[in-house]
Amino acid sequence: MTINADVTVYNACLDPETRLDSYRRTVIRGVWFYADHKVTVDSDGLNAADVFKVRIPAGADTGGAEFVPPWEYTGAEGTWTLQADDYVVRGIHEEEIERPADLKKWKEPAFRINSWSDNRFGGLPHWRIGGA
Repeated sequence: MTINADVTVYNACLDPETRLDSYRRTVIRGVWFYADHKVTVDSDGLNAADVFKVRIPAGADTGGAEFVPPWEYTGAEGTWTLQADDYVVRGIHEEEIERPADLKKWKEPAFRINSWSDNRFGGLPHWRIGGA
């Protein structure tokens, strides 16, 4: 698998005290990152959107964090997951965020996960993420 980037994943988890989502950060080094710039024409004119695809090799450097399925994810230290409505930013970011709007302060592409699959079987084990 071609490796061309590092990413930072921001997982949402419910804070029981505030009853609001807080975000846990995981830096993943050595992934494939692709952005497809789509343009469509309709009755309103031109519409542009970016569609992102990321493939994370099963052996990627997660800094020791362990992947857990989204139905088991609790936000515990040293774990990460993939689930709809989490966020991915290209590059290594050491900053925490309080809300998704905080991602706009960086110039690197960022997107909300709207699909993912666990492909850790066969000859190229990896996770695939899609988003916009």
